[in-house]
Amino acid sequence: MKLQQIDKVRYRKHLNMASVVATAVLIVFALIYGQILIHFFAPADGNNFKLNLVGVILGVISLLMVFNLVRHHPYLTEVMYVWDLKQANNQIYRKLHHIKSALSESDNTNIDAITILNYYYAASKQQYNLDNNTLTMESLTADIAKLDNLIAERNLSITPDDYNPSLLKQF
Repeated sequence: MKLQQIDKVRYRKHLNMASVVATAVLIVFALIYGQILIHFFAPADGNNFKLNLVGVILGVISLLMVFNLVRHHPYLTEVMYVWDLKQANNQIYRKLHHIKSALSESDNTNIDAITILNYYYAASKQQYNLDNNTLTMESLTADIAKLDNLIAERNLSITPDDYNPSLLKQF
């Protein structure tokens, strides 16, 4: 996944609207399914908790189906980009310990590990900026500086565009 420039204001606006719409749609689906189930299958004792729970589950399934249909709509471009960015970061994060170990064990010459870390740090920085996550930005900036120094010391030319998810297979 290539990093793209995203308008933070537009992203936040679209994310907030998508969240509100998704919540409203889920409530409507859950209520409709719950009422239909109660109408046809209500027990004599009047306890409809299980039917309402099934209505909520059906509502979630329906919401996911609708979301799958509209996820490529132009309005959701930024939201889906950040979603995919977070998925890519999570794939790297699950192997981050092995990547950093490979980098330290090989006397800082593992080009694939450097490429993965370079992408991971750049993607994390973008993600944190878009989500207003300032708590970990200081440590991330320090990690970026250390990696940039390593790249400069080795006279390497590595950019986030060099990253390919297939590089993770070796770790």
